[in-house]
Amino acid sequence: MNHAAKYHERAKERISEAGYRKSNENIDAHHVTNALRVLTETGEVIRAAAEATRGGHKIETIQPADQRRRGTAIARAAARKRLLYARYLGWATGTKRHPHGHIGPAGEAAARTGILASGTLQPVHPDAGQVSTLLGVSLPGPLDSAGYHVPLVHGVPQQPVTVMIEVKNIRAWIYPSAEEIYQLLTKAAIVQQTHPDQQILPVFICRRAHPTAFWMAQQLGFMIIDMELQFVGHPIDEHEQAHFDEVRVELHFNDLRLGKGPSVRVTDRFAKVIPTHASAMASTWMRTVANDEIRTLIAPLRTAKHAERTALMDELRHAVTRAGHRGF
Repeated sequence: MNHAAKYHERAKERISEAGYRKSNENIDAHHVTNALRVLTETGEVIRAAAEATRGGHKIETIQPADQRRRGTAIARAAARKRLLYARYLGWATGTKRHPHGHIGPAGEAAARTGILASGTLQPVHPDAGQVSTLLGVSLPGPLDSAGYHVPLVHGVPQQPVTVMIEVKNIRAWIYPSAEEIYQLLTKAAIVQQTHPDQQILPVFICRRAHPTAFWMAQQLGFMIIDMELQFVGHPIDEHEQAHFDEVRVELHFNDLRLGKGPSVRVTDRFAKVIPTHASAMASTWMRTVANDEIRTLIAPLRTAKHAERTALMDELRHAVTRAGHRGF
């Protein structure tokens, strides 16, 4: 996704999450997308040409089409938004000094410390860190974490559940079509196929997920945890607190948090949901992987783009419905 599209995503999230915070109703991000398209087509707003910032990012802004008597003010506001969003992108996508950025590693750290705090898993590594090989299977890219949970029924240990974890600390809402989900599910399907009798549970951790993503997770047999916070990491320099406050307040990124957690929601979900539901979710995932029609669609959705992705998602929804689920 280019930076212009990312700024569009930021606009959607700002509008979509305002209602969520202030009432029990919110405007779903895809409705905001449709509204923005209509406003653009009718000439109410324009998507101003992307302009480069000092950090080299090219950022598009959305502006009112009628700029009579306020052109200077709009230009000044757009320049300020570009500056702040470029600063955020430096934290998210990296700089020469910090090539991996701060936000991705901070989210992973918040999730790992949350997992350890829950006491629910025996992690593969003591720090709950990255895992490249699981159950003897070399993975196509490391997991952010993994571990083993032994359910107890009336005090009697049951079959262990192998938990595979990916963390995506990104601003975009996660929908069923998000390619990030299928990065995890592809790995989980490979391990499940190699060990068809083992209980495998994929867990996807993100900032925010749409209800339809949770419906999909329930039907396919994996778990989504939305942290509802986006951790940024520790300050870069002595001016970082002021820079951070400007981005959070002026871009309305109200869930930004300095630091690396732990994520309270991750701790809570691992402590309360995993012991009660891990075996059932893993059994559902086992059936999903055993369904050739569904399984063969997972890996292509990891990399498919645009029209191909839309077609594959339609196929997946039909396959899930044919498998007896309500769909998503």
